[in-house]
Amino acid sequence: MKDSKSSLEYLGFKPKEAQIYLALLELGETSVVQIAKKAGIKRTTVYNILPDFINRGFISVTTKKKKKIYFIEDPRSLTNDLKEKENTIDKIMPELLAIQNVLPSKPRVRFYEGVGGMKEFYQDTLYSLSEGELILSFTGLSDFLKLMPQEYNDYYIKERIRRKIRIRIITSDSPMARAWKNLATQELREIQIVDNLEFSFDGDMEIYANKVALISYRENFMGVIIESKEISQMQRSAFELMWNLLSK
Repeated sequence: MKDSKSSLEYLGFKPKEAQIYLALLELGETSVVQIAKKAGIKRTTVYNILPDFINRGFISVTTKKKKKIYFIEDPRSLTNDLKEKENTIDKIMPELLAIQNVLPSKPRVRFYEGVGGMKEFYQDTLYSLSEGELILSFTGLSDFLKLMPQEYNDYYIKERIRRKIRIRIITSDSPMARAWKNLATQELREIQIVDNLEFSFDGDMEIYANKVALISYRENFMGVIIESKEISQMQRSAFELMWNLLSK
């Protein structure tokens, strides 16, 4: 239950919304009184939240013996809400990009902090590349999943594969590095694992498009993206040199 609540909150549910949704799922067809009791939330709060759930297609309502009865017909209705949001974003994106492109100058250095910033950063690697293009990465994996939510990590890998964006990684040895190597082909990944004594750090450098991103995991995620053709080309050359040496 706790994991389900966390996952719903990750999808955008507020804590009380997640509690009410899970209570409904467990109870089946039920009344506001029973929902409030099961979720441990005031009835007035439940009354305020249920209409929004109905409007979003998450739950259904019927009348029995002059009482309103609420139920979840199919939890898969959650995917409809996500698809609608994705379609809306796709529709307005050309307009947003057009607005951005008329700015007299664009920032060439961007800073990111915290888990929210980490997600923004990784999304940028997807938005900046086209099908078949490549991310080059120096990666310290030891603290990666301590900060990266598992749900987002799974989403990111699937989305990168869907967009057919490949990644080439140089990393120190770890259980996660070996797991990634085992899944390399199906996850569009090439990976070189280096002995920890020679290559040990808790950060990440991503080289993609004309950008270089530097990330520290020890600082509760702190990252900076430098957008520069010259700097990215220099780092790309250094990466390729090391990759070729490791391949011998």
